[in-house]
Amino acid sequence: MRIRLESAFWMPLRKFTRPFFEAIYVFEGDLSRQRPSVPPPPGFLVRLYRGGADLQAAIDVLVPTGLGAADISARLQRGDLAAVGFIGDQVVAYTWASFTEARINELAMNLYARADEVIQYETLVLKPFRRHGLQFAVAKPVLDYLQEHGYARTLAWVNVFNRPSCKNQRKWGKRVLLTAVSVGIPGTRQKHRWNFSLGAPLDSLALGVCRK
Repeated sequence: MRIRLESAFWMPLRKFTRPFFEAIYVFEGDLSRQRPSVPPPPGFLVRLYRGGADLQAAIDVLVPTGLGAADISARLQRGDLAAVGFIGDQVVAYTWASFTEARINELAMNLYARADEVIQYETLVLKPFRRHGLQFAVAKPVLDYLQEHGYARTLAWVNVFNRPSCKNQRKWGKRVLLTAVSVGIPGTRQKHRWNFSLGAPLDSLALGVCRK
């Protein structure tokens, strides 16, 4: 009941403020730290997709979740890694990791990965399968893969109004690197929009203006 009450408050507030106010927590994860053990549901498994050889297989499983084939293709051609969680033949969750860059829509900017960094983005658990720890279960093989390949830290961002996802990031042992805020005049898109941060300067991240 507590989670439902929080969602009933935070989600409408997020929709109301979105035209003129966005705020995200940028989380930093240390891959050398021990990660929490969250047993997945029975029959749950994760498959990793990366590179052109996995393109068609990734399209086949991800398009039914709502992702476009062109978007999936662009991400894999860029070198991104997709992790897809299954129960039987049913796709129940996915998450992405980028070794180069990812777009932060809330700031209308790109976040670029620096040496030994990987950017985690766009994690989705399908509605019928939420609240079963699948966000942890689908991400764990990704973090294991990154650590095995010599990466030291991850970056991820969560909208401050998305309370369940913020709690999950902290359960992983991640720390808030900074809070980024974007304020704008409704109807003017990016022309009259200002970004600033709390806790650490924005230039502590490798950010660039989106061309899209």
